[in-house]
Amino acid sequence: MADIRPVRREPIFNAPTIVLVVIALFVAIHAVRDFLLSYEDQMDAIIYLAFIPARLTELGARLPGGFSVGLSSTLTHAFLHGDWLHLTINGAWLLAFGSLIARRCGNIGFLALFAAAAIAGALFFFVMNPSGVIPLVGASGAISGMMGGAFRLIFSTEGGGFSMLHHHPMAVPRMPLALALRDQRTMTAVLIWLAINLVFGFGLGDMFQSGEIAWEAHIGGFLLGFLFFSWFDRGPGYGTWGDPTSR
Repeated sequence: MADIRPVRREPIFNAPTIVLVVIALFVAIHAVRDFLLSYEDQMDAIIYLAFIPARLTELGARLPGGFSVGLSSTLTHAFLHGDWLHLTINGAWLLAFGSLIARRCGNIGFLALFAAAAIAGALFFFVMNPSGVIPLVGASGAISGMMGGAFRLIFSTEGGGFSMLHHHPMAVPRMPLALALRDQRTMTAVLIWLAINLVFGFGLGDMFQSGEIAWEAHIGGFLLGFLFFSWFDRGPGYGTWGDPTSR
């Protein structure tokens, strides 16, 4: 007799729900700004939600919302995007690396790393532009933090662990930071990633889009994720696998 059991279908977006929710929030916020708000209201959204480095200086007290908005905008800027292309690119990267982190760290770990890396990206942007008034928007700093964390996992197994992370996220040990800083594959990938961002930061990005690429936020978020991933990870470290160093 023929097997008539229903065939199990894979979901269209094979990603954790929390990742899809965050991307949907990006889309909803941008759609409201783009289609429902007047130009003046759109500018107000930028003023109150985008991160403006000068807000963390004495000038910040004289801007609408005062210094407190400067603090809150270190996170809220991640939910704004310059245009639909900017949102699409960030959404695609979040789908790739955010899904990996969500499967590994769970919903709380994913959200905590997203927030911490977004804040770190904004603060590094401030350090490099302490009196800047150009608004920073976009989730790329937060996503870079997830890439930094992923680098502690991808190269921790022989041959790389991206495929294994996708199917068995808890089976891959987290590479200790001390070992990651000595591992040739890991550091080669890190240096290439940093070099690409610096090249784009010093002008090449203008060849591809009219707006500037906030390489400072990328680097700040990435370093947070790479250096402190163990704070958010709920999977095994090398200590579980016989190595005394597990941070």
